[in-house]
Amino acid sequence: MKLNVKFFLVLLVAGITGLASCRKNVLPPHEVPGEEQLVSGRLSGTWASPSNIITPENVPAEVFGTMRLVFTTDGSGNPSKFLAQECPIIFGNAGAGTWAIAGGTQDSAKVTLTGVEPVDEFNVSITSGTLTISFYMGWENTDTKATGKGNFRVTLTRQ
Repeated sequence: MKLNVKFFLVLLVAGITGLASCRKNVLPPHEVPGEEQLVSGRLSGTWASPSNIITPENVPAEVFGTMRLVFTTDGSGNPSKFLAQECPIIFGNAGAGTWAIAGGTQDSAKVTLTGVEPVDEFNVSITSGTLTISFYMGWENTDTKATGKGNFRVTLTRQ
């Protein structure tokens, strides 16, 4: 009988210990990512291979070149560096700066750029494998000297 009592006590202690270790691990409020960090995390990475290009009339799709965009985040998941390659008409020759999120959801937001021009803000729509950017911009055709303003849109794929 003493063996049964000892065995029962061991099982009881193991059961209580097991139940105590099953509590949920909840992140403290200061560690829960905000909406901006969620969008930043989805945007972070390299995007290239322009497709589904929309430009105003008289503006060739080639203005996007072979666009390649890189978004980085800091250790907390906030926007950090932005790099645009092979698209000097849209983001200038330097093509490097910083970025920030202005409103939105985890699937869409407004991105503002610092240190990059002529486009310094655009709207993004994000899926697991594609990034669509859209913006309104003035333009000039250097061949025909025609000018205007209009909506531009391009879809890039995650690399």
